[in-house]
Amino acid sequence: MVRFLTKVMLVLEPTILKDQYHEHLREITAHHKGNLLQLIGVDPIVFRTNTSRGEVDLQIWVTTVTGTPLNRVILPFYFVGARKYIFMCGSKNAHNFVKNTLEIVQDKINALYEIVILTPKIEDKKAYSQMKTKFRKVFREKYLENFSFHQWANLDDISSLLRDLVEDIVVNIQRTISYIPIGFDLETVEDIAKKQGFVVNEKHEVLFKLDDIFFRVNLQNNDVHAEISDCVDCTEKCKAIKKLCIEVANDGFATLRGLGDLRILSILFAIKDGSVLNIKGTKPQEDVSAQIKILRKTFAKNCKKKRK
Repeated sequence: MVRFLTKVMLVLEPTILKDQYHEHLREITAHHKGNLLQLIGVDPIVFRTNTSRGEVDLQIWVTTVTGTPLNRVILPFYFVGARKYIFMCGSKNAHNFVKNTLEIVQDKINALYEIVILTPKIEDKKAYSQMKTKFRKVFREKYLENFSFHQWANLDDISSLLRDLVEDIVVNIQRTISYIPIGFDLETVEDIAKKQGFVVNEKHEVLFKLDDIFFRVNLQNNDVHAEISDCVDCTEKCKAIKKLCIEVANDGFATLRGLGDLRILSILFAIKDGSVLNIKGTKPQEDVSAQIKILRKTFAKNCKKKRK
């Protein structure tokens, strides 16, 4: 089974507990060390598990509904390509939160895929029954028939639910689908980058210098080049350029085609805070520090030839 086979969407109810719920999710998953939910509105975390079809890395896009105009514009794109929609909530008005969210994203969800309502353990059986009745009314009004209710008391309960969801996905996914297109269009990606202070040029690139390394991040092609040069404006100069391999599940970056846009934004922030140099990956060729060392050797070699 191919890793990063699929993704699920998980929306946190915007209550005082949402940050606590978010941290619980990060405890049982792999993720970028930064909190991307605060930066770009969605946090891509990875849940790795074994299924009847092999090992799978499930992409979970965690977000919340802030009510800001930008959030309402971008939020629907998060749902594109998701195989499950999880709403992690617990307030008395949680059904209204889900209803309002569904109204915002209704054009991007697949009505055949399961909606999962995940709440903390409710000991009062009558109260839990009344809550489910309210949700059923919402789903009936939206003509949604595939939904389920789950409760959690500890992190093991959440892990168990995620394993069950992954198993259901890999068993029922159409074999003809090689990948599921997910993510944003280029305009949305660039808009997010610009709103976070990055400058995007006419070639859809963000240029960023970290120490003596010049990074060129292409938001259209989803690739990253590192360059070392002995001067900036010289016509005659020695330089070395290397396309970096940055495909690391454990840090929240993904290898799946169609997920590149979110991965490239994650990498962009990693370059900005310098953490990109610490990424080692699961394969030797994914060690960024090792790749930079190769780049430095190439630069030294090129300059030596140039000066002769």
